[in-house]
Amino acid sequence: MNPPGFGPEWVKLKGAQGFRDPKGLLWKRDMLHKDHWDVIDANGKKVREVDFSGRQLWPKGPKNKGKTP
Repeated sequence: MNPPGFGPEWVKLKGAQGFRDPKGLLWKRDMLHKDHWDVIDANGKKVREVDFSGRQLWPKGPKNKGKTP
């Protein structure tokens, strides 16, 4: 499954590491839960989680009940 917004400007990383979006964020499948993407910034910090439908789960989604972390 491809991440939301997948298109020609997205770069597939070597192996099965994930994708880099046009903004430079890395999209990797969460290998523990296997039900969403972890979106990681250039510093290696997770900035959000997005389900396979493109809906944000964390930090301002249903997983965190709309609260900021």
